[in-house]
Amino acid sequence: MGRITQRVEPEPLADRLIGHGRAAIAFDEAGSVTALPARIRRHDGRVWVGVPRESVPPTAGLERVTVLLDDGEFWFELRAVNWRGRLTAADAPVPDGRADLAWFVFTPRRATAWDYATLHEEREP
Repeated sequence: MGRITQRVEPEPLADRLIGHGRAAIAFDEAGSVTALPARIRRHDGRVWVGVPRESVPPTAGLERVTVLLDDGEFWFELRAVNWRGRLTAADAPVPDGRADLAWFVFTPRRATAWDYATLHEEREP
């Protein structure tokens, strides 16, 4: 017998949540964590992050960033993808992105995901 888990594969869930659910980023700013709402898009195989231009200070630590995609209000609706990685300033907005946002290309290093509607048994190795 294994254990019951809500963990799922991150990429299929991310595909469902991008443009549908909520999104936020968190990064280090002078030793404190700053969290901001964000727009997330995929284009040409890359993940793009858009935030209000004035909200990202020049001192922001964009080498260690968390991007969170989430959706749902009630327990069995809760689902999310948590990516950790780095942001690089984009030369131009993503093609379908808003021009009033500062756009970054996100390079994920690690991902976790959960979907409480898919509780399942995870077999012991």
